[in-house]
Amino acid sequence: MKFERGVTHVIFFDIEYYVPREHRNGPGLRANPYLDGSFVMGGVFQRYFPMEDKLEKKEEFWIWDMEGKDVVEQEKNLLEKIYLYFRESWTRWELLGKDPGLTEPMAVGFGITRLDIPVLFVRSLVHGIANPKRLYDTYFKLRHFDLSVASAPVIPESRNRKVLAPVSQNWAVKNLLGDGRRKPSGTTVWELYDAGEYRAIMERTCEEVELARKVYQELRKLRNGLHSRP
Repeated sequence: MKFERGVTHVIFFDIEYYVPREHRNGPGLRANPYLDGSFVMGGVFQRYFPMEDKLEKKEEFWIWDMEGKDVVEQEKNLLEKIYLYFRESWTRWELLGKDPGLTEPMAVGFGITRLDIPVLFVRSLVHGIANPKRLYDTYFKLRHFDLSVASAPVIPESRNRKVLAPVSQNWAVKNLLGDGRRKPSGTTVWELYDAGEYRAIMERTCEEVELARKVYQELRKLRNGLHSRP
């Protein structure tokens, strides 16, 4: 992998996805981008240039801030903004990178390979945000660094040591950052949306991105053989 100052960067991000009441009681992951009545509520995104240790300002896009006569039009406008955010990262890589073998932009977050990236791709496909090939290139050619997977080998497992599996954000934050406060399930955002508690959703998602950044940096310390938290 090849890196370059001013070009190589990470995108910390987290999106929130709405699931209608009639689909909330099933087993496992309830979110499915093909469910009728489901939609992307929005998300928080932040670029980080690790070689310079430079963070850009967080950018937020939310469905309640979008124009449109209904949630369908609002989601389309929301997805266009998110798509353009990721395209900007690709433009930097294409125009500023001096080496054709330069590592692509990296997407970092918890569970992004299971939910966030597939959801953004499918919902953008449904709305025709760009042609399928362009959408695939935008979302699936990113380097995906899923913290649920990356954290697993460095966190002790007391229940069954024969199984190596992705870990929850709560478990990673507790063991890597020493923060034992248990965050409520991500499914709570559905009730918050129903109640019109948009500010609470925004604050929660910003905190998710902050935690992703801190866990990423802690994993980097461990990889480099540096002392982690006391």
